Amino acid sequence: MPDEEAVGACAVVGAGRMGHGIALVYALAGHPVTLYDVDEETLAASRDRIAGALDTMVAAGAATRDAADDALANVARDADLKSAVAGADLVTEAVAEDLEVKRATFEALDEHAEPDAVLATNTSGLSIDDVAGPVDDAGRVLGTHWFNPPYAVPLVEVVRGTATRDAAVESAYGALDAAGKTPVVVEKDVPGFIGNRIQAAMSYEAFSLLARGVATPAAIDRAVKAGFGFRLPIVGIFEKMDQSGLAIHREVERQLMGDLDRGTEPNPVIEELVERGETGIDAGKGVYDWTGVDVDETVAARDRALLELGEVYEAADPDASPPANYDRT
Repeated sequence: MPDEEAVGACAVVGAGRMGHGIALVYALAGHPVTLYDVDEETLAASRDRIAGALDTMVAAGAATRDAADDALANVARDADLKSAVAGADLVTEAVAEDLEVKRATFEALDEHAEPDAVLATNTSGLSIDDVAGPVDDAGRVLGTHWFNPPYAVPLVEVVRGTATRDAAVESAYGALDAAGKTPVVVEKDVPGFIGNRIQAAMSYEAFSLLARGVATPAAIDRAVKAGFGFRLPIVGIFEKMDQSGLAIHREVERQLMGDLDRGTEPNPVIEELVERGETGIDAGKGVYDWTGVDVDETVAARDRALLELGEVYEAADPDASPPANYDRT
């Protein structure tokens, strides 16, 4: 099993929304990366998507032009899985969030990847053990849960499966840390890990407030952005609670817990929107009406803002890594 210093070549299986961004991060850190996808059109389109993201990073001051050009050159594309993963020390799977699809992918990786390569799944919440099932040596399998967009959001959750060896965790953690990410080890393979569990609880209550007519979507979003969302990059949850006083939080919980939505199924508001085909910005409508909006520019503006916020995040937390390879010269 390679240690963190030994991670050289990387492979990313799946060139879609997450895969191309993950490949970008490793390439920007100087790793030769091979990107694979079963869909050759998606694979071909990944070059322009990576180039566009790198242009956004350069414009935001998160990478130099030379570094961006080198990163783009560091990414090769291969439509053959066997040759794509050959020689890779770290293979990251970023295919559809479907257990059977992921298991089939890992069955193929078990056959074609190097026997000592670390195999990482970018699942958002599926069991690492379930994904690793077809792999003979499950000790080399773990989760690396990236957040969208991968090149701008610092966090990557490094998730242990039951059999995952320490050496695999150390290898993935080291590669991510060296690439400028903020890796966090999740010691137990629970559904949703850390980030998505907390995010799902927040989102469910937000939809419940919307359904009850408490506030408009814009007002709820604004309350989050200007309130606790504004503080979270600086103090997190537990630091903020300690600073406010746990006795106060206990009283708040006494008053609120009985009134919070405890639904165990997808929120009815989401169900209704999805049934109508209003699935979000790509569909032109979701909670908001995106008709006539330039999606590419909206995403680019989001990414620029996140990259700028990354500097604030890094400055606020001396132990945090920047979200990309910032040029400090």
